[in-house]
Amino acid sequence: MRSRRWLAIVLGMAAVFAMQAATGSVDGRQADAASDGNAEAFAAIMQRHGIPGAQLVHVRDGHAEAFEYGVMRANATRPVAADTLFQAASLSKVVGAYITLRMVDRGVLELDRPLFEYWPSPRARDNPQARRITARMVLDHTTGLKNWEISPSNPAIDETPLQSLFDAGARYSYSGEGFYLLQRTLEHLTGKRWEQLAREEVFDVFDMPGSRYMTDPESATRNASGHRPDGSVMADRVFGWENTAWTLVTTAREYSTFLQRALYRGEGLTPASHALLKTPSSNADDHAVPVPVDPYIDWSLGVGLETVDGRVRLWHWGDNPGFKAFFMLDPESGESLVLLTNSENGLETHKDVLRLFLGEGEYPAVDWARSQS
Repeated sequence: MRSRRWLAIVLGMAAVFAMQAATGSVDGRQADAASDGNAEAFAAIMQRHGIPGAQLVHVRDGHAEAFEYGVMRANATRPVAADTLFQAASLSKVVGAYITLRMVDRGVLELDRPLFEYWPSPRARDNPQARRITARMVLDHTTGLKNWEISPSNPAIDETPLQSLFDAGARYSYSGEGFYLLQRTLEHLTGKRWEQLAREEVFDVFDMPGSRYMTDPESATRNASGHRPDGSVMADRVFGWENTAWTLVTTAREYSTFLQRALYRGEGLTPASHALLKTPSSNADDHAVPVPVDPYIDWSLGVGLETVDGRVRLWHWGDNPGFKAFFMLDPESGESLVLLTNSENGLETHKDVLRLFLGEGEYPAVDWARSQS
């Protein structure tokens, strides 16, 4: 028992990395001490909640610290490394929102013109409300569509008619279907598969070589495995086609670069489009799942907004079977945190991790995300 406990500590600590960003500097001895303390505390959080493996990147004042913890698969000994790929789940949607705003800036589509006018999806043909859905409604989750009609991994999804829960644009209800409809529309308008669009608009631009929406056999050995709450390993998943709502695999380092350059600095966007990522567009009050923290949460065009004591932070969570992901970004200071875990227990770590790196607080975004999971 002692040797296994010692191995867990070694794996949690030995794979900790700190990286210095292009701007900003800190005293080396102070930075090392702070990094070591954070690494030990981070490892303790992961162990307490039974997380097999995780990656985290924290950026503050232009300085970035990256931490890799644990193992890729519980019944193996291969440690999580900087290039280990995790399922980012719904963090995929934020990349999709950025690409959409890029297309808006280029005049490829308008935010308030019905998507059906650009591409008459057979799934929306017999639903008048679905034919009214616009890109804005997709990005702020007011389409009126279900989250999913059927499992998004089922090939029959492209032939399954869309059902509306309420009138398009009437109110908030989280929907992956909306993002998938938007993806198919953009693919039609550009003549490109989503993987190619993501590569050209995001991955190649922001130095994200490992990120992708489809499973790549050549990098499969770098994929972390998902785990159930009891720590048992889940079957590895193969993404045979892209879905901008949930199939992104990436690393915490690569996704942190995307946050810093695309969401914080607004690279590649007009100032007006960049502002839309930080401006409330819907109140995120889901009538089907009311929660006490609703007053603190809004949705911009693609990103959750948490407002506490007048301070606004951007955030999103990811929830795939066996994987949980989360990010938070202060749009004023640029401080950000990305956490990827290969466990169903990942959401239980989020408040502890946020308090460790961003400071004490309640973080209602985590409570809101828990209500939706």
